[in-house]
Formats: sequence, structure tokens, C-alpha cells
Amino acid sequence: MKTRYIAIIIGVSIPAILFGLFALVIAINVSNMLENSERWMVKLEPHLDLSDDQLESQLRNEPLKRLTLYRVETLENYYESLEPNWIRQAKETFGTENRFVVYVDERHEYSKQQIREIFTNIDGIKESRYLHDWLLNRD
Repeated sequence: MKTRYIAIIIGVSIPAILFGLFALVIAINVSNMLENSERWMVKLEPHLDLSDDQLESQLRNEPLKRLTLYRVETLENYYESLEPNWIRQAKETFGTENRFVVYVDERHEYSKQQIREIFTNIDGIKESRYLHDWLLNRD
């Protein structure tokens, strides 16, 4: 009877520990990815109606030179991750339609102007700017 309880405890503990380690590794990788990324705002042509997943898939098939693409999300979803007061102000000031936030690895040798050109040379992208410069209305 005692060995049965030990077997059950071990049988439950090992998968729980492995799952916990797996979740921890994923959380650390996501955290590092977001910490080591530059955020760029891209605006699509008005006739394009793409989701963030569709745009990410398209960008992964484009020649981005040596830029490493981490992820793409809608500008509206990006606003939702900010503090509530900032969200309201940003949504009122900046339009979100056809705008996306593109996360790229910050360890690259390109200037902001070169990255802007890389993105705007892709069919369907009308405008691209470094997100924080765009939010602060700087060039």
C-alpha cells in the first residue's frame, strides 16, 4: 500500500515538474525576446485587410536582409498592453486602422532609415517608422 502511494506521488510529480520547467523556459524566452527587441510601426495600404498573423506570415517570406523578426501585433493590441490612461490618449491621438507593431531583434547593423526602407520596399506597406519616434511625432 505504501509503495502504491509513492508510485502515485512520483507519477504525478515528475510530469508536474517537467511542465513547470517547460513553462519557465518559455516565459524566460518570451521575456528576453520582448526586452531585446525594437518596435516598429508599419501602416498597410488602405485596400489591404490583413490580420497580425497574416502580416507576420507575409513578412517572414519577404527579404528582410539580416533583420530577425520576433512577432507582429496590431497597434490596438499594443495599446492594450500600456497603462489605461495612456491607452485612451493614444487611441484618441493616433489611428489604429491598418497599423501594426513589428518586433525585430535590436542587435542589427542597420540605421533607422535603412530599416524604414527595408519595410517600405515590401509590397503593401505604405509607411514604417520606429514606434517610439512615431508616438512622439519625431523623425
